[in-house]
Parts: sequence; C-alpha cells; structure tokens
Amino acid sequence: MRSIRTKDGRRRPLRATLALVASLAVAAGGLTIGTIAAGNDGSESASAAVAANFDPGYIISDANFYNGSAMSATSVQSFLNSVAPNCKQQSGGPVCLKNFVQSMSAIPAVSGRCAAIAAGSKSAATMIAQVGAACGISQKVLLVLLQKEQGIVTTNAPTNYMYLHATGFACPDTAPCDPKYFGFGQQVYAAALQFKRYQASPTSWAYQAGRNNSILYNPNAACGRKTVYIQNAATAGLYIYTPYTPNTAAMANLYGTGDSCSAYGNRNFWRMYTDWFGSPTGGSSPIGFVDAQSGAAGGTISVRGWTADPDTTAPIKAQFYVDGVGKASVLADATRADLAGQLGANNTAHGFQTTLTGIAPGSHNVCVFGINVGPGANTLLNCGDVTVPSSAPVGSLDTVTGGQGTIAVSGWALDRDSSAATAYKVQVDGVGAIAATADVQRADIAAKYPGASSTVGFSKTVQNVAAGTRTVSLWTQDRPGSVWVKVAQKATTVTAKTGATGAPRGSFESATGGAGTVALKGWAIDPDTYASVLYKIHVDGVGAAAGTANAARSDVATAYPKWGSAHGLATTLTGIAPGKHTVTVWWQDLPSGTYVSAGTKTVTVGTPPSSGATGGSGPVTGAFEQATGGAGTVAITGWAIDPDRYDPVLYKIHVDGVGAAAGTANAARSDIASSHPGWGSDVGLATTLTGIAPGTHTVTVWYQDLPSGTYVSFGTKSVTVTATSSTSTGKTGAVYGAYDGVTGGKGTARVTGWAIDPDTFAPVKYKIHVDGVGATAGSADAVRTDVEKVHPGWGSDVGLDVSLTGLTAGKHTVRVWYQELPGGVYKDFGTKTVTVS
Repeated sequence: MRSIRTKDGRRRPLRATLALVASLAVAAGGLTIGTIAAGNDGSESASAAVAANFDPGYIISDANFYNGSAMSATSVQSFLNSVAPNCKQQSGGPVCLKNFVQSMSAIPAVSGRCAAIAAGSKSAATMIAQVGAACGISQKVLLVLLQKEQGIVTTNAPTNYMYLHATGFACPDTAPCDPKYFGFGQQVYAAALQFKRYQASPTSWAYQAGRNNSILYNPNAACGRKTVYIQNAATAGLYIYTPYTPNTAAMANLYGTGDSCSAYGNRNFWRMYTDWFGSPTGGSSPIGFVDAQSGAAGGTISVRGWTADPDTTAPIKAQFYVDGVGKASVLADATRADLAGQLGANNTAHGFQTTLTGIAPGSHNVCVFGINVGPGANTLLNCGDVTVPSSAPVGSLDTVTGGQGTIAVSGWALDRDSSAATAYKVQVDGVGAIAATADVQRADIAAKYPGASSTVGFSKTVQNVAAGTRTVSLWTQDRPGSVWVKVAQKATTVTAKTGATGAPRGSFESATGGAGTVALKGWAIDPDTYASVLYKIHVDGVGAAAGTANAARSDVATAYPKWGSAHGLATTLTGIAPGKHTVTVWWQDLPSGTYVSAGTKTVTVGTPPSSGATGGSGPVTGAFEQATGGAGTVAITGWAIDPDRYDPVLYKIHVDGVGAAAGTANAARSDIASSHPGWGSDVGLATTLTGIAPGTHTVTVWYQDLPSGTYVSFGTKSVTVTATSSTSTGKTGAVYGAYDGVTGGKGTARVTGWAIDPDTFAPVKYKIHVDGVGATAGSADAVRTDVEKVHPGWGSDVGLDVSLTGLTAGKHTVRVWYQELPGGVYKDFGTKTVTVS
C-alpha cells in the first residue's frame, strides 16, 4: 500500500492499483453480471457505466458511501452468489468468496470511528455486513473495494494472496505488505476504519473536500497532474486511499487499458459501483434506519428512525404498514444531528418519530418504507414484530346529580383496546338503570388517549328513583373479552318526586278459572314513566302474586307508541282452592309508589288433579344456611317452601338493615326435593351480592309467607368482605370444564372444549399433547355463549377451539390439559382418538 505525506508530515497508507487493476478491468469488461434486482437492501438495477458521467471531483455521494445499513448479511450473500455463480474451489486453492468462512476475534470499539464487533466464526457476507454497520461504511462500497483491489468478488479461481490482501490495506507499492493486517476479515475492517479516520479529520490529509487539489495521473510524476475540485468527504477519502485520477486515455477505454500514464483505481471504483448498484451519486433508492419501535397500552405503536434519498436533500416520506396494511405516511423532516457524519452537516433534517394508533392488543408485524423520489425504488427499512399490551377500561362520572325522583348522570368511558364507540352501563344501588352506547364526542378524552374512539361521552337521566342516598356506578366492557368492569362510582341524594302527571291507565281485562288456577290478562301504562308498571294481585282480599306488567302487547304499542309494547299483564295463579273467588288487580302509581285498584272480578276455580294438591297450609318454612364473604361479594344460600303454594317463594335480602336484593328462591336443591317431594327441587336460594364494600356486614334473609304476603325473617348472619381485585373471582375451587371433541381433517385436527377456574376470571391456560408429545399451548378464550348462559359470571371467552396442523395421516391420540390456579399445575381432561387424512 503506497504512502504519501500529509500536511503535518505524518505518513498515511494509500493504494495505487495500476497494471493489476488494468488487467482486472479487461476481465470484468467481459463479464455478464445481469440485472441485480432492487430489493430490501435498496440496491439498484445494474447499468453499464458511461465515461461522460464520470466527475473526478464527485465520484460517490456521502449518503451512499457512509450508509452502514445499505445491505444486510443476507443481501450480501445473495449478491456474492449471483456475481460468481460458476466459481469453484481450485485444487489446492481456497474456497470461493461466497463460501468463505473465517474465525474472527472480538474487535473493540474505536471512539468516533467504529462500534465493537463480537467474535465468532463468520462468512464473508457476515463480515462485510457487520463491518459496514459498525463503521458506517456502505457494504456496497466494501464489495467494490474488494473487487477493484483484488478482483476477488467475481473471480472463478480465488487465490490465498487475494484473501491475505483483500482490500490492499498496508501494502505499499515500495515495500512488503504488513503481515499484521493479513487476512480477509482484518483487511475489510482495517479499510473501513481507515475511511472513517479520513472522514473524522478531513483537514489532516493531503486531499481535502471543498477546495482544488492537484492530483497525479500516475506514480510517474512526469505524467503530470490534474487540478480537481473535490466536492465531498467520500470522494476525498477515495483519493487519499488511491491517490491518482484517471487520464483521458483511461476514460476513453472505460472497460480496458489506457496508456503508460494511466491509473485505474478510482475510475474502476466508479465504474464497478455503477455497473452493480447504479449511479454512485444519484438515481439511488432511499436509505435509512429504524432505531426503535415499541407497543404501548391503549393500542399504540411508536416508531422512530430516519430516511433520506441520495438524489435530494429535501425530506422524503416514511410509510408504515401494520400486518401488511398501510397505516400512516409521515414526512421525515426532524433534525438529526447524528446524521451529519453520514449525510453532511447541512443535510440532517431526515428523522421521523410517529405513533400509530388504533392497534388491537397482540403481536403485529410493522414494516417501514422510505418513499423514493426520482430514479430508484421505495426501500424497505425494516420489518419487525411488535407486541401491543392490552389495557384496562377507564372512565369517569363527571356529574351525578340527584333530583326529584331522578338522577342526572354524565361522563365518559372507554376501552383503549377498541376503536368502536363505547358500550356502557349505569347502576343505581347495584341495580341496572341504563345500558347504552356512548353518543357524545369528547375531544379532550381522545387527545388524552390517542387511537381510542372519541365517541365515549354520555349524558342521561335515570327516572323513578326512590328518595334517599343512592350509589351510582359506571361500568364498561373490557375488550376483546365480554367482562364488564366498574370504572367509576359516586353517591348522590334523591328527593321525593312531586307534580305527578297522571294515574296509571290500563285495564284488568279478564280472569279465567281453571283446575286450581286463575289466568289473568290486562295492561297498564303510567304517564310518569316509560318503564313497565308493577302490579299486585289479591285473591279474596289476600295477596297472591306480584310482578311487572311487561308482556308484549302490540295493540298497546299502537295506541301509546311512546311506551312501546312491554306493558301487558299475562300471568296464571296456581294452587287456588276450588270454588268461587274474587280477584283484584292493582297497578303501582309513580312517583308515590302506592297501588291503585284496576278492578275486581269473580271467577270459579275447578278441582285440580290429585297430584296438584299441596296437601296443607301454613307458614313458610326453610333456612338461611350460609353467607360467605368474598372480594366485594357475599354468596348466600338457603331454601324455602310455602305450604300455601307450589310456586317458588319470594325472598328479600338486607345488608346492614338496608334492602340489597330481591328475587325468587328457585335454585335447584335435590336434597330438599328428597325430603319434601311434593314441591320439587326448585326451592333453593343461591345468589351472590356484588359491589359490597370491604368490612364486616350483617346479612338478613326474608321469605314471603302467603296468603298474607308478609315477609318472615329467617335470621341474620355476620360476614366479612374483602377488597375487590381485577383478577380475583371471589371464589375458589378446582378448574372445571370439558374436552368436547376432536375432528380430523387433511393434515389437521380441530380440538374443542371449555374451561373455568373459580380462582380467576382470566381465561384458563391449556396444553395439548398428540401421541404423548406436547403439540401446542395457549389460553382457552374462544367465544362460547352456551357456556356463558350456564356460568354467566365468567363471560363467553372460556372456549377451547384450536386447529392442530402438520399432522401425519393416520390415527392419533389427542390429550387436553387445563391449568389449575393458584398452584399452576395442569389437570388432565382426557384423551380422544382422531383419524387424520
């Protein structure tokens, strides 16, 4: 490697490839390289160089020269395979460059020059890619340097000399090569580091950018010099490395030799780069790098990086795709001072940083392209997987204002994992009052949670609320599941309603006697509410039934369209003694809550079948068995039978002396059916109160006693309630469910089932073995509405629905395991046999 002195007298290595490079030029001129297709590395289509396009002062742009991400190791390997397809190892000689592998020691970082490079056994392509990335020198430049110095890239017969002196570093024309730098990897790294030294101290060398430079045509000074205005750092670096400029004769025979004064190093560099990768100074595809990309709760992905087009200093666009679908396009115009060394001090406005919104939770493939301007093609800068975590729903009750029998509520709710308008519910004292979809735009919330829907607001009034202190809670669904989550709660005071608009309107139409029964029909609306009217029924002056007149009546809807059809009375009283009876119907009048008589009718009841007699009369009997505290819950069990009727007994529950729930004790109790066979099994009390504050509470259960209709206390129990948890169910127990079946297909098997773990609301994890070998694992979160109906507390996302692929034809055994919490062990749910075609 030849040396010349710098201005300060130091010696620096230079390379002059004269006769050797001239002969290589002739050989390369006869090659048919073909078209190198533009790909993810941004390489251009090959094109024959034209001498008239050579500018000795601007051989290659800084953007192209210092682009350390120009080609990946895979791209370099593909290139090596394509340019020397016929290369074969010669007898006694080394392998071809495309097959070359070298064990490299670790290379420490050189501050301001090159990053560290790890040790390892590496292919030539890997070494070229890693050195280029570490030092910020284009892999294309390194490939061209290897070719112009030794012809090693395209040769079909490589020699050991080519590998030992691959880039000509530390091989002066006037002295032996320095053995310290022998070896392919050492040569590539040393050359790249040397070019970074040139760039880092531009005024320390004989040739400098931004001025006229007197450059020799040939080592023979008698051949003369040419004044060259070097325009940029990359061109200056080439002249420092190879200190000659081509003369007219060299350029006249671009792919051959000139005269005795010709030198070919920088000519060949320009020509080879053009032939392989397109114009070194323009007509190039964008370059760039994705520095970071990450997902965040709320359905967002942040991407940061830079991109620029060598054909212009103006900013270009970066385009983003998520799972193959275009998501955004932004102008990469942010200033990046770190790009000065690669693109030039006045060409740094090429950074981008953007947040992609509306992304569903889970793993996504994110690809970033630099959008080309002028000649060239769009460049794929990076494709990578990003995980977007799920996020809990949020919301607010901005206002909760109690009025006369009303509560006005306004606020917002959203699930950041969904871009749809928010579904929400409002409860008053734990009882549903509103179920709707948000219909108010809230720009302030949309700004706080980018990517979420802006239709998250609501403003409603709850009617017919009893006077007193009321607790209002707001709920929304946690997507992508179906579980409702409480996101806000406030208390307010409601006063008694005055200024009623009218008494109930309606009709007690008929009472028809049967065998121990009376069928009643009628209808009612209350001008003070659109809700269905409550009713009570007396038989012979004694309370016999109560409920809500909500049977469908299309005729009522026609007459009173604002009230709709759910205002019919259609019920049958059972257990009525034979004979004549008077039946009176009463409608509830709001806002007072008093009941108004709708009239009395006389009816004759026949004798019921012998199996229908109750066999007695008397007070209600039963038990309040247990009250069990959980996380914000109290589970209550018991049973009740009233000898005066076959219908399930009505109950009421008080917590700390305040009404908390009411309903019908109709849960299945086979033990009670055995001891009291005349009443069947639908006599159980099994209910869970929710939204209970942490602490110790008293719980009282009351059962209704007919025919009086009074409620009789069945005792009070003390219970301790703990704080709620986002994951706790308030229950414990073993995982349960089913392995429903397995169906074979062509190379596939579909496995179905379901699972619930009382210790968690989260979907149960599963594992599947095929022929005793683990095949897949995941979470049983497929939708099973049939299971939800039977186990409503866990929602519908409890299903197992998995397709196993890649199975060989024939019979296989498929075993399903469900995880048991809190221990984490897996419980075997059985094995089934399936035939795969």
